Amino acid sequence: MLRRRITGALATGVIAALVVTAGLAGAEERPLKQLMGDNFAGLQVILIALINANYEAVPEQAELIHSHATGLTRDIPEVAAKDREQFLFYAYNLQSHAGDLKAISELLIEHDKGKAKALREDHLREALAAHYGGVVEMCVSCHNRFRQRVVR
Repeated sequence: MLRRRITGALATGVIAALVVTAGLAGAEERPLKQLMGDNFAGLQVILIALINANYEAVPEQAELIHSHATGLTRDIPEVAAKDREQFLFYAYNLQSHAGDLKAISELLIEHDKGKAKALREDHLREALAAHYGGVVEMCVSCHNRFRQRVVR
């Protein structure tokens, strides 16, 4: 039952991310557009890993998202200058969730290889899913608030 609710929440997050990505189609900066496409692709890889409980690809994808968030904390876009604190809230939360995604997935990889016998893996799998949801939430919230054009 819990697994179905988590899977449903994750699917909802992916659908929301698709809506955000559609809004990026008209973005003017090619490097940013490419970065967003890479991040979205990474979210899909992570979602598949979560569903299949095969976490090998998660640390690399989480690191890409973490790097993006770190860059956002240094370079605040002009469109967010008036609401800098809110933008930084999203960026730092994204950075935190991505870091936790990486750390937890690395623990689960070691556990699944049989190296960590006493790990309470079910709780970590749920925490991993929760942090994935946090990443999607921060992406969608930030893009909905700071998107330059309305997407119809």
